[in-house]
Amino acid sequence: MVAYLWLVWYESSCRMSPRHWALAVTYEAHDLAYATFYEVFRDGNAAHYQPRVVRRVHLTSKHGNTPYAGKLLLGEINDQVLGALEMYSETATELVNSHTKKRGIHELACHDWAIIIVRSLEDALLLPRGALSRVEKSPRFG
Repeated sequence: MVAYLWLVWYESSCRMSPRHWALAVTYEAHDLAYATFYEVFRDGNAAHYQPRVVRRVHLTSKHGNTPYAGKLLLGEINDQVLGALEMYSETATELVNSHTKKRGIHELACHDWAIIIVRSLEDALLLPRGALSRVEKSPRFG
């Protein structure tokens, strides 16, 4: 069965604040599709991130109290990728946490996390070429 991988971003509190990014998987390619969201969030320790999976959410739903702002279809993925996406998310979270210790907590962890996953999938030829460059050009602020 074919699934679709999306980059989804949310409004920020002001133009200079970062937007939150998440990856979403749907089985339909339209706004009303239900999605499984993969993301990172800060736990009680401000410098430590945790992966999170949220199931059965509309692709264009709010994120908590934060309004949906936009999305980008990255490509079709197969069941093998879908089965490994939680592992990719956990590995990317570990990398983000190790870099956060070096760079500081004010870095854009959810952006780095998404880029790590998309780069890995594209390098493994599991996403079409160009997906990473499109993610890197996606809106990060405001």
